[in-house]
Amino acid sequence: MKVEIKKVGINGEGIGYIDHLPVFVPKAMIGEIVDIKITEKNKRYARGEVLKIVSKNKDRMQPKCHLQHVCGGCSLMHVRYPKQLEYKREILKQSLIKYAQVDPRRISNVLPSEDIFAYRNQFKMPCGIDEGYLESGMFLPNSNYFLGIKKCIIHDKGLEEIRREIMKVLNNAHMEAYSHKTKKGLRNLIVRGFDGKYQCTLVTGENEIGASLIQKLMQIKGMYSLWQSVHTTKKTTEVFGKKVVLLAGEKYLPLQLEDIQLQISPRSFFQLNTKQAIQLYRNIAAMIPAKCNLLVEAYSGIGGISMYLKDKAKEIIGIESIKDAVVNANQNAKKNGCEHVSFLCADAADKLIYLSKKRNIDVLVVDPPRSGLDDAMLDCILRSKIKNIVYVSCNPATLGKNLAVLQNRYRVERIQPIDMFPNTSHIESICLLVRK
Repeated sequence: MKVEIKKVGINGEGIGYIDHLPVFVPKAMIGEIVDIKITEKNKRYARGEVLKIVSKNKDRMQPKCHLQHVCGGCSLMHVRYPKQLEYKREILKQSLIKYAQVDPRRISNVLPSEDIFAYRNQFKMPCGIDEGYLESGMFLPNSNYFLGIKKCIIHDKGLEEIRREIMKVLNNAHMEAYSHKTKKGLRNLIVRGFDGKYQCTLVTGENEIGASLIQKLMQIKGMYSLWQSVHTTKKTTEVFGKKVVLLAGEKYLPLQLEDIQLQISPRSFFQLNTKQAIQLYRNIAAMIPAKCNLLVEAYSGIGGISMYLKDKAKEIIGIESIKDAVVNANQNAKKNGCEHVSFLCADAADKLIYLSKKRNIDVLVVDPPRSGLDDAMLDCILRSKIKNIVYVSCNPATLGKNLAVLQNRYRVERIQPIDMFPNTSHIESICLLVRK
């Protein structure tokens, strides 16, 4: 049946209507008329698959990756980049109106990424056997079918080169893919790199990585450190095992971010697009008023944002629940000579309740996971007297739901979207909230 696409969905799919029922159609664009096959239908919505594009959008293009239709990671690669930015603002706008009735005039245009391809500084890829060889790749959505990926064009070029070399060495050493029966083999390959230096983690079963294999891997150009994490748990979304052990090389991967030096451990979070991370930090800083007394950052990770804001407050306190990240963050503060910046290992809501009772917090910066702020955190903020909040979000839906609650006490001043992930439907945004 023919459907006209009227809207863009949160995952980048087109949305049309059949008898007032919304139909979600991946890879269809606004304004297109498409012949579709219904693949799923219930009382609230339906899903469809494009059979033929009857009327094509002028901004449609041929995806540069031949696996785009299979992988699903780059759901907007068939859309020209300027139009991708429009779609992302629309996705954000729809969520904020739906959940929090935010005035769309508060939402600025999306800041574009300097690089549209080869921007990603890290990958975490499952491993399996493909055409008789051990390969890094992906499992097809909702299946156990493994697909080896020879080349990913959104990965940094050096990252792709070192991935090929690592797989070559592992194949020559006859490393096997992980098996739940034997609890042996390579399960995931994780590599992160900046400025030609790469940190590699082999997530394996109960394997002992021999000295000869370690030596050969460390001889790969750009290999800065090699780690192993044993992970034998079934049915888990965790990529790492409980421990990560250094096999060779340096303990921390260095990153120069303007005038800040950061040291990053394998499990520490850092933005996947380095150039856009600087854009993000600059725009967070721009939303903070003239130098304040106390700034608190919740979900502070390795302290990158707090370090960048070092000149914005007389005192900065970061709160993070992951112990390794807190140790990492305090080392970064010391390395950068920031005596007025410190990090505490605690639950964000619990520690914020304590701090807000004892101290006057001028600015709170929050950069929560995709699930957003939990009820305890929202309740704590509403009961506090925090003057300004800078909310960094990677999920428009949870941002909208959180703003619906926070607007009881705070006014949404402005929202700046930033494109961290070109060719995908993901959109990062910074929201400034001022206490009423």
